[in-house]
Amino acid sequence: MIQQVVETNRTRAGLLLVVNAGSSSIKFSVYSADSDDQGQPVAMGNGSLEKHGDHYRLSFREASNDTDVEQRWPQFEESISDETLGKLIQWIEQHTGERLFAAGHRIVHGGTRTHVAALIDSSVMDEMEALIPIAPLHQPACLAPVRFLAREHPHLPQVACFDTAFHHSLGRLETLYGLPRGLSEEGIRRYGFHGLSYEYIASVLPAYDRRAAAGRTIVAHLGNGASLCALRAGRSCATSMGFTALDGILMGTRPGHLDPGILLYLLRERGMTAEALEHLLYHECGLLGVSGGISSDMRELSASQEPAAKEAIDLYVHTIVREIGAFAAVLGGLDALVFTGGIGEHSASVRARIIEGCAWLGMKVDEQANQVDGPFLSQSSSRVAAWMIPTDEDHVIARHTLQLLNT
Repeated sequence: MIQQVVETNRTRAGLLLVVNAGSSSIKFSVYSADSDDQGQPVAMGNGSLEKHGDHYRLSFREASNDTDVEQRWPQFEESISDETLGKLIQWIEQHTGERLFAAGHRIVHGGTRTHVAALIDSSVMDEMEALIPIAPLHQPACLAPVRFLAREHPHLPQVACFDTAFHHSLGRLETLYGLPRGLSEEGIRRYGFHGLSYEYIASVLPAYDRRAAAGRTIVAHLGNGASLCALRAGRSCATSMGFTALDGILMGTRPGHLDPGILLYLLRERGMTAEALEHLLYHECGLLGVSGGISSDMRELSASQEPAAKEAIDLYVHTIVREIGAFAAVLGGLDALVFTGGIGEHSASVRARIIEGCAWLGMKVDEQANQVDGPFLSQSSSRVAAWMIPTDEDHVIARHTLQLLNT
């Protein structure tokens, strides 16, 4: 049984742990139990626990002095076990000298929930588990640390922050597929993802570009998983991912837009099982598949001299430029394009090619600024501004968690 435990005292001791879990890695941040004078979370550090060969590698960076800590953990499992989670919690508390007072989790799928954050109890847990078939790669990994903490620390308040909730502002036509109405009413619709990242960009955009923040902006969250979101005055009005996180632009190992007839062909003519098809779509397509298995990593593809690697990057850029054009039409024009995510923040060559592909919109890249990661990437004469703004999903999770526990 998962209990609801709310700490109402404004002054607390301890740490807020923010968890962003994958099947074989965990990214995490720790925050002070109290917000600053502006009501914003105070970061104490961030880290990751990742599979690295035959072991796990723990990395942690202190926010106060940018000190890096790295450790090698010899035990190894294909997926992160309860034993490993327990060791991570113990390490965090020993390293910081503080105990946890609450945990906030990135949950990939929140269904039709319109509020970003929810205090986790048994009913919320049941709702999240019911969505596993829509997000089979992500949802189980998100829920594993929740279950562990509920069992080992039953009085610890836990908050779910949903990656889908930011897109509750999508118009009805943006959520509909051309399916029988009954299927749409059963919940087969566009949900959209990466909402915590888009919420962060929307919250800080006024500090970079007030015109864009109040107007029409496309945000390109480009990482191993990638999507685009069209913002009007900071609210989502179109997004490239749909019912699942497979849809939209080309990704590291996911295909993006596909003719559904391809899936029927593979099922019928190639005799693929549903399980084999799922593995193909989540793990064998995208940059990895188009490159002929060279890599899903943009850095490795960019360094490769193989024609297939070049073609994979070409297709990646092409799908993004095409989606930007579609979103500009939805918005009725464009004031700014924002790059974020691992590739968006670190690949100057990909950014330059996308901006060049959008020259028809009135966008011109400033090569020198782009090479040093901006943040302003376009020439002063551009009608449409281009920016690089690092995202911070953990900050959004921490803010929602503290706000919810303070109400």
